[in-house]
Amino acid sequence: MSNPLAGIVVLTRHGDRQGFYQSPKTYTASNTNLTVLGYRQQLFNGQDLRARYLLPTSPTAIGGIDSDVAENAQLSVLADAGGEGGVIVESSLALLQGFYPPYDESITLANGTSVDWSGRVQLIPVETVEPEQSIAMEPWTDCRAWTQRLNKWYGSSEFKQKAAEANAFYDSIQGLLGSRPRLLENAWNIYDFLNVERIHDSTLAPQITDDILRQAGTWANYHETVSFSDADPKDIGNVAGQAMLSLLLDGIAATANATDPLKVNILAASYKPFLSLFKMLSIPQLEDNLIDYASTMVFEVYADQTVQVVYRNGSSGAFEPYPILGASSGSGVKVSDMEDRLRPYTISTLAQWCDACSTTDARGCEALYRLNGTGSDHGVPVTSTYGQHAVSPVVAGLIGAMVTLALGAALLGALAFFTGSSLTLAPSLARRKSRAEAAAAAGSEGGGAAARTSTNFASRFGGRESLRSAISLQADTLAGQETGKTSFELLQSPSRDAKQ
Repeated sequence: MSNPLAGIVVLTRHGDRQGFYQSPKTYTASNTNLTVLGYRQQLFNGQDLRARYLLPTSPTAIGGIDSDVAENAQLSVLADAGGEGGVIVESSLALLQGFYPPYDESITLANGTSVDWSGRVQLIPVETVEPEQSIAMEPWTDCRAWTQRLNKWYGSSEFKQKAAEANAFYDSIQGLLGSRPRLLENAWNIYDFLNVERIHDSTLAPQITDDILRQAGTWANYHETVSFSDADPKDIGNVAGQAMLSLLLDGIAATANATDPLKVNILAASYKPFLSLFKMLSIPQLEDNLIDYASTMVFEVYADQTVQVVYRNGSSGAFEPYPILGASSGSGVKVSDMEDRLRPYTISTLAQWCDACSTTDARGCEALYRLNGTGSDHGVPVTSTYGQHAVSPVVAGLIGAMVTLALGAALLGALAFFTGSSLTLAPSLARRKSRAEAAAAAGSEGGGAAARTSTNFASRFGGRESLRSAISLQADTLAGQETGKTSFELLQSPSRDAKQ
């Protein structure tokens, strides 16, 4: 192949779930559960991705990847563990079961006993991202500027005109909706209720006609598209995509780097980042479509340092190519061009998020605000010598790092003095190895899957405790940098009662 595929970055929505509600004002969400249908949707999604990217006979097979055994150095999986409970995390686990085949291995113990692991799913780590730990996956939560934008739109003449049309439709299906608010503000919840009931409620399903679901979907798409996207890439309406872009670009850069063993980067999220990204990547063909369960966008990174995007709405059918950023059909975009054009709009640190959202009292911003006014509406340029300054990402990171290192050295030195012991830094405070270093180290120890140290999102994007400790200068700063817990979910074998 003249231009082999170096790797992929995958953005996928969760599968079918039970009933769900999110506030039309704040988008605070209720927990729900993945259904067996949702599990199977993502299982089949994983199988389709495997057929396209892992099987050696595929024209788009990734070069240099182990197609049968999940090597940690080659694979990274992040999943949103926020608003919808465990639905997104469980969906990512189901996808992985389809992406890699069952694993067979056996060992012989010292006493001669043979122990085998035959036909079992592979145990693949998934790093979960909780909203209180990081802004990466749900940046609209507690974002004051985004909420103000939403409420301003609700009060606009355009919205009121649309609401008059939509509310007439909602009144016509009052018998189906019961006591639910029949308002355009509630468009997503109305559509989601009808969609869930049509799939799972044998009593209501016959009453929810194709036309009713289509109209409800049209209004929901209108509401969510305006809520989570804007023609101006730097507008706060794109906050869901701005945070996700940071992860996407990082994954693309790592995949394009020939010295980095990473081949597959999977990001499991809700539908909201898709809406922003369709705008920011200039894919107008996708802007008027609801994001169905298990919808998946794949960024294909080729050896010639170009990126192409394929997308599938739902869990069946073909992955269709879509040109991005004005590229002609069938042409890719240079990794460097994509980086130059999109990186300025990303939100990758807590300090950036606090400033973009004008938030001073949530998700750790209160600490930065007390330090120098970050997140306030009256911050002054960082070059000024007076007033309150918006902290830069570099300064914010240096503050935390320097305080941690200084206090860590002081405390460890004190312990060494009083105990006479020779001490070394704990792994959580030591510099983490790169994937390449980890792979090389694993290889020198006699084979096996290469170890990959997972990213701690509290330290990467800024956690509440790490910021407070940087200001308070207390000894618990040592633990503060690592308080955002990284969860590793293990795959469990699915029930095989149903035929696939």
